[in-house]
Amino acid sequence: DLFPNLEFSKMFSTNSKFRNGIRDAMREDIYDTTPKYANLSEKAKRMLLLPDSSLQGSWRCEGGAWVGAQEDGESNSIRMKGLTKVLKDHLGAEAPTGDEFMDVIGKLCGSTPQTHWIDIVGVLDRKISHSWHQDTGRAGPKGDSKTVLLGFPPEDNYEGVGVFSHIVKLENEICAEEDHPPQEPVLYEQPIDETYIVRPTFQMGKEIIMYRDIDVVHSSPDVAYRSSVMRFM
Repeated sequence: DLFPNLEFSKMFSTNSKFRNGIRDAMREDIYDTTPKYANLSEKAKRMLLLPDSSLQGSWRCEGGAWVGAQEDGESNSIRMKGLTKVLKDHLGAEAPTGDEFMDVIGKLCGSTPQTHWIDIVGVLDRKISHSWHQDTGRAGPKGDSKTVLLGFPPEDNYEGVGVFSHIVKLENEICAEEDHPPQEPVLYEQPIDETYIVRPTFQMGKEIIMYRDIDVVHSSPDVAYRSSVMRFM
């Protein structure tokens, strides 16, 4: 339990106002503190923050290079102000700050994380063909880097597939070539038998899944049924 004694999992799975509030606040806080968005127009902001639009940035708050942080990374200010309010309003005074929330999940990514974060919507409610790949084909200098997915289901009390990516466990590790661009996925073009495909289920207590990128290939679900899935790396 990442946030003990708060019944976070129960609230997240059963209360759409809380869940949507977390997602909306995370997106807006990250937009407002990401340098590459700093000079965009209000119209561009509205477009990027539409709920069906993917958005990316960095999850790191403590020591991060976000807009408003001190150059030495020792700022006492809160980056995730909107997220902090949502968490406190629903979970009480003992709730983590938004910064703590982001960094607790982000630290699951291992000792040398990329700190990349993206909120993925994708094609919803219709069957699509699988495109098996790895995001980077790397596991960091210590071999402990993980991809962490936080799922946002489309309805309360949901138990089922379609929120998380589908996954195939590899028999042996597959690493990207040294000269493969780190921001480009590694495509896996061999046919995969249906029996090897794992379709992770979202349910209360299973809002997060994680894996090493070199241990699996993954693809969008057969039919995505979600508000979004957030990927921390």
